[in-house]
Amino acid sequence: MASHKNDRMLARNVEGSVNLYHGQMVQATAADRGLAERLGGHGYNILSNSDQHEVYLRDLRPQEHFVDHKGRHTAHLFGARRRKFAGDERSLLSRTLQHPDAHPREGALAQQRLETQLAQMENSQSYGSFQARCADLHGPPAAKRHTVRNARYANEADKFRPSITTRDDWQRRRGETMTHCKSAPSVSLADPASSLQRAAATDARKDASQRLNESAHAAPRMAGNSFTTSMEAVPLGRSISASQRHCSVNRIENHDFGITRKNNHYSSQDKLTRSDPFYLPPRAGITHNSVKYDIVNNEQRWFKY
Repeated sequence: MASHKNDRMLARNVEGSVNLYHGQMVQATAADRGLAERLGGHGYNILSNSDQHEVYLRDLRPQEHFVDHKGRHTAHLFGARRRKFAGDERSLLSRTLQHPDAHPREGALAQQRLETQLAQMENSQSYGSFQARCADLHGPPAAKRHTVRNARYANEADKFRPSITTRDDWQRRRGETMTHCKSAPSVSLADPASSLQRAAATDARKDASQRLNESAHAAPRMAGNSFTTSMEAVPLGRSISASQRHCSVNRIENHDFGITRKNNHYSSQDKLTRSDPFYLPPRAGITHNSVKYDIVNNEQRWFKY
């Protein structure tokens, strides 16, 4: 290394002059330094991170390297840790790592709770005055939504109830052409395929139930995501979905245990039901079940086939 300190050195031996190397930390001849470099250049094995078996020229091989004896990178790999440039005043990186602010309704709920407690302290002896005070502070309560009815059987219709009609009403409706089934009002008997397609498109719950209980698939590759999206992404799947004309709600299962046991229906050996889409298990999927009914209340789920 050319430096003033190196030029002032006068030591020599039979191999030549003695020089300074590796940041003026090693003092040796060129031949000895070459041997040390061929041994690795540093005083430990970078594969085992140990200097236990390093015995040759240890005074000519310093410990500094890109990776230290503990496997950590040093300043020789990425440079010094001291910041060379001033920080960015915009703080773009810190903003990307921060969680977004909470919704304003959290603060509004805390404020409303505090006001309610104060109103209760003011009118601790009169509940009517407490209600009037809360109405002054918060206004009238918002109207509740009644658009979602979870009491419907399979999101289709209410459970059947016995109805009584007069003879005149029965004779007046006698001979009328039935357009819709009472158990499944969304199915049009004149055009069942289009009505089922329209019902699944307009009701999100029916669409989700159809995706979870669909047995058919047109997957070009046998993968999990291909099974679950093949009916919408592949032209063959869309044509199969558009031609489905039956609904699971307006169908009655065969509950005769003697026949199902004799035909071995539960082991998929019954020739009448083993290829029926109504009894086939849903297609493979991460969130899909193995049956098409609710295992808690044993109710049939909505799906078209």
